[in-house]
Amino acid sequence: MKLNGLPVLDPSSVRSDHSFVFDAHNHDRKQLITRYRGTVVERTASGFTVTGWQKSIYHFGGLNREVPIMISIVLDGEGLIRSLKIDGQSRGSQGSRCDFTCLETLCGEKLAGIPLTELGSKISAAPDVKCLHLFEILSACSSFAGTLPAQGRTEGSEQEYIAIRPFRNGLESESVHEILGRRDHMQILLEYNAPPVLNSENLAQSIDAVASVRYNGENVFREDLQATDFEAVYAQLNRLFSRCHHREKAFFGLKGRMRFFNSPSMVGLFLLAISHGAVSGLLSRAWKIERILHYLQTGYGKNPCKGFGG
Repeated sequence: MKLNGLPVLDPSSVRSDHSFVFDAHNHDRKQLITRYRGTVVERTASGFTVTGWQKSIYHFGGLNREVPIMISIVLDGEGLIRSLKIDGQSRGSQGSRCDFTCLETLCGEKLAGIPLTELGSKISAAPDVKCLHLFEILSACSSFAGTLPAQGRTEGSEQEYIAIRPFRNGLESESVHEILGRRDHMQILLEYNAPPVLNSENLAQSIDAVASVRYNGENVFREDLQATDFEAVYAQLNRLFSRCHHREKAFFGLKGRMRFFNSPSMVGLFLLAISHGAVSGLLSRAWKIERILHYLQTGYGKNPCKGFGG
């Protein structure tokens, strides 16, 4: 496993060996946020197995947390879900409040017998499975599996790596996405014209910055970001990462709604990183960042997370 990049993925071994998710530790404290995510679809004698994972690593002062989750899905020859299992080593961001045994039962009962590629009809939002992370992984599995027939494939893999780190006047991120053996590379530089101001929730209520995007070694666009309330900040970041998402889809020759890209999730990750740079306090910083992480994960008060009584 590479500590600062994608693992060398052997799809045939993923079903029996999950160590590349649970044993991959990132010790580079200069990276505030690191995320690995991926999907493997493999044909078997009786149908298919689909393995999806996501691992987020946070280095926020005194808050150092790893959140690895691995899901294995067994499909029959028609692509119908027969079973779903969450690896016992999986850990959620809410600690002991994340009961994956319970979630596994809920998911299994709800999803058994439906086609994987039609999963969206059953789980259209995080509250449907009571966990943002499971929603992201299951959505990615369904979406990626749905693209394979158009590629003339019945099996294959995709995986993604993202790192976000601060510098003196802003943030920079780097991401690599590998789909069916083909890779892209994106770099985003967010330079502040003025420091962000936080609201009572310690989320950015203002932004005055320039975003520069490089894609596969080329400068592809620059965008001014200016907003004076949280909703507008969110909208500005969402527009930025939507442009990045469409750039990626075009490179890989994909159309329509693709849910196996981290690009849309970058809005929340950048908001978290912005807050970390602007939040005050020393001993209280980790607690404040924890509150922000919870707030972002629970859908802005919509409470999809089981850890919050969802």
